Amino acid sequence: MFGGMVGSYMDESFDPVRRAGALGVFAVGGLMGAGGPFFELERRWEKLRNRPDINIQYFKASECERGKGEFAKFVIDSDNITPAEREKLDSISREFIEIIVKPVPFDSNPYLFIFGVGIVQGEFYDVVKSDPKARSVLGDDPYRLAYDFAMIQCAWAVKQVGHGDCVSFVCDKNEQYSALANEAYRKLKKKNPNAASHMATFSFGDDKGCEPLQAADAAVFEVRRALNLNLHQWKGHLRDQFKQLDAAGAMSLITLVTKEQLLHIVATHEPEQPFNLDVVMNEKRDENITLGI
Repeated sequence: MFGGMVGSYMDESFDPVRRAGALGVFAVGGLMGAGGPFFELERRWEKLRNRPDINIQYFKASECERGKGEFAKFVIDSDNITPAEREKLDSISREFIEIIVKPVPFDSNPYLFIFGVGIVQGEFYDVVKSDPKARSVLGDDPYRLAYDFAMIQCAWAVKQVGHGDCVSFVCDKNEQYSALANEAYRKLKKKNPNAASHMATFSFGDDKGCEPLQAADAAVFEVRRALNLNLHQWKGHLRDQFKQLDAAGAMSLITLVTKEQLLHIVATHEPEQPFNLDVVMNEKRDENITLGI
């Protein structure tokens, strides 16, 4: 029986171009915290979704940014969003972000914190397309490596907190990977025993029907954009949504997998082996992690 269970809701966000030398980041991340704050987030998220002036079936950050899907009704032409329409979309996004920052109304503590792992897509595809072994070790795309890194990172965070024994993962469904994911998770735990002692259950959900997964989507969307700016792959500035999360102390544990690390993994693994990432569990960092347990 666990002394304290932590939940991790995870999603991916990536730039669409997938080739060697391409700009863009493949990011996996989301929200981590205890059950109470997630319950409050779900309740308030649903209430905001159903508010008459919003009234959407689900929140998806990319659709809100582009005026597509559930957010098409807020614009006349999604290819030519006006300044007034842009402000409306951004104001909706900021309201949802505020729930992540303060899942418990009127409480100044974030209780939920954001984590993320980014892989520079151009570097990843450069490595796998130049070396057949690299492709067999890393896979055809960054999906598996990014998710495995993110889960080990969550195990590390739980270890640092000390009074939460294990973390349970809920990931958004993926048509390509879901069928094999449970077996891959079992192998990852077996390969990484130190992390495995802090890893509990693994399951999938549908983000269109799961508010915490929608919040994870919103969080990793901001992580990906911030990483692109930090890498000088994009011009521009941090969005107000990222600043909201950062100012509240909710933004934490954002890491980047470098080309050097990719090459090290290729050199130290055999094809189709689970990734050996247990070294992460011994890292020392200065983040102040609070899970509200």
